[in-house]
Amino acid sequence: MLGLLDQPEPPPSDVLADARWQLSSHIMQHLALEDRHLYTKLLQDDRPHVQEAGRRFQAELAELFGCFAESAQQWTPERIAGDWDTFRSMARTRLVKMYARIDREEAELFPLVYDAAIDVSAHGLPSHNWTRDAFSIKDAIVNGSGRTG
Repeated sequence: MLGLLDQPEPPPSDVLADARWQLSSHIMQHLALEDRHLYTKLLQDDRPHVQEAGRRFQAELAELFGCFAESAQQWTPERIAGDWDTFRSMARTRLVKMYARIDREEAELFPLVYDAAIDVSAHGLPSHNWTRDAFSIKDAIVNGSGRTG
């Protein structure tokens, strides 16, 4: 995706849609796994500081995902073609935020899991319907339609 964003002109819409969907799909799979295997365990932990970290990261994740889904709805193929420079800038900013989030998880959240030997191999109940959002986001990216929420 970053390679496409480096281009001065928009790539063919099908190429960009495929890259956006591949990235979105990967992100949502990751979020669903974290939701089922990580956050449910952190929120059920007996230690208040672990529960608080889980709540804080889960709330931040919900906010980031909301912005991500909204962006997919707003940036239709037609709008991207008409305002490529703004899309590029916003997409880069969003990717930088996602990478920063991953770094924070590695530094702050995962040590709680490892230090406490929390078993994340078994899953809990999901808190969000990721599949519904995935189909809506894919429809928006590919066709310029669809609604999340």
